[in-house]
Amino acid sequence: MASFICQDCEKTFSSTQALNLHIYRFHSKETTIELNKGKNDKGVFVCPYCNEKDYSNPDSLKRHVKIIHDNSGNDNSNSDEDCLVEDDAVDVILDATATPSQPKDQTKDKNNDKRHDYKTSVLSAFDALQQPEKDQEKKLLIAELGDLEPVVYVDREGEELHLLAGPKVISKMMTLEAENQSSPLIIVPKKRKEIDEDSQSDLLPCSIRNIILNSPSRALLLKSNYIELKDQASLWLNSSWTLSPMAPKICTHLLEEAIFVEGSKSLLVLGGEIYSRLPSLDAHYEKTSSTKGNIPQSSLPHTDTRYQNIELCLINDDNSKKLLLGTKTMNVLVTSSTRLDTDQLPIVGASSSNGFVPSRGTRIYSEKYKIEGVEKMLREDTQNNGTRSSKQQLLYPFDEHAQLRQLRSKFDRLSTYLCYRFSSKFTNDVRTRPYTIWTIADRSQNDDRDSSVVASSRLFKHIATQVWVNGAAATLKLDFVKSLKSMCKQSGTSEKIFDSIEALYENDASIIIIGNRELNRSLKTLASLLSSVISQANEQISKNIHHVMNEI
Repeated sequence: MASFICQDCEKTFSSTQALNLHIYRFHSKETTIELNKGKNDKGVFVCPYCNEKDYSNPDSLKRHVKIIHDNSGNDNSNSDEDCLVEDDAVDVILDATATPSQPKDQTKDKNNDKRHDYKTSVLSAFDALQQPEKDQEKKLLIAELGDLEPVVYVDREGEELHLLAGPKVISKMMTLEAENQSSPLIIVPKKRKEIDEDSQSDLLPCSIRNIILNSPSRALLLKSNYIELKDQASLWLNSSWTLSPMAPKICTHLLEEAIFVEGSKSLLVLGGEIYSRLPSLDAHYEKTSSTKGNIPQSSLPHTDTRYQNIELCLINDDNSKKLLLGTKTMNVLVTSSTRLDTDQLPIVGASSSNGFVPSRGTRIYSEKYKIEGVEKMLREDTQNNGTRSSKQQLLYPFDEHAQLRQLRSKFDRLSTYLCYRFSSKFTNDVRTRPYTIWTIADRSQNDDRDSSVVASSRLFKHIATQVWVNGAAATLKLDFVKSLKSMCKQSGTSEKIFDSIEALYENDASIIIIGNRELNRSLKTLASLLSSVISQANEQISKNIHHVMNEI
């Protein structure tokens, strides 16, 4: 067998192609390109290393040599087969979570290394090993133009996934791996696109991190660590309100800033109200008995939901669709929300589905520190042997009237004055919190035209405060009613309602609030009168929320 000797290092090779490749890679990095004659007498450039490729111009041949043959490293083999076939293996990243394994068979490893040559790895990253040769060349050229290099991810089972990345990125990954700091988290960013609200998404559920990264509010949300609800959270949300009075507070804590995910659509909860299912605990419970032969819709969870005894659903009520989360012991009405998959104004009000249509498989995410906070609350409750003040506790230490639910009836019942309205950390202030009958009096820039609105809202605030202080013995004084009446527009609807309230006193200086059906009747009318004003005011709240969520 003829031998060809390298004049620089005296290594021998079995062919001129192997010798030329050795000289190019380890000595001169230059080569002589021969111009051959084709059948049609046109000059073509032939690769001197593999003798299989010919090109019409030297630039194409140069790219071929750089991509296929330009690999430097230690030449530990004397055979031309090793030089031509076994290029230096690309960097291999091991799964950081993989458990130590037994030493592998060295022969098998050597064979695996052959799969790690540059060309094969690049084509594997493009899933192009079976594509035509012309298409493969395009993929190799793309990698070269993008200055991308192959890297291999190996999972616990030894399965390889070939990827492409920039040299600096690969270097950083290898440094983290060496320091045992690499993360097993795999993220697949998606292109941003407009979502057709009327089309049914056929996309596979994407990770919560991808949702946040593609959200208009990502600057705020990236500071949060979201995790999906687990079985323990299902137990918390179904706790007995009688045996565990902390249940409402636990519920609000978990759902503040919760994210609902259905296919490609996602919704961030900015506020809501909770209701017990038992009439003995909440006068505003969800009705279950039929009316005029019609069985009412229910938010009670079905048996085949993603989370045991928890279900998100839409309920048609009061000429609108309301988004509710139902459990065995309560339901939660979403009153403020914003979509994360589209850049549109948040929805404020009871009709807060925001184009989001849930299913029994809708995923729910809560912030990790919220779940840890619930665990801490339960531990402290256990240490106190379950003893606590009989008085209700505020959800937040400020703006107590903003924690009252937006109601329009049963002002003669104690449960109407429970603080069961929650807000997210992004919207828990006077600028971004939706207005209610209890807070519309504090709207900024109220003018003379709103004096009746201010008087009506102040009446509701005063009544709530009296009930908080005195409970069932709370009273409403005539002098206070008269002072508010003087603020109303003369002969206006509000003034007439105040007249009806004033007539209830007869010769008394005060009247009771709880159990007073006549007073409740007038307050219901007054609350309905405020609804349109509140709705208009909340349009500005929606704009404020949008600004806050996107200002960073």
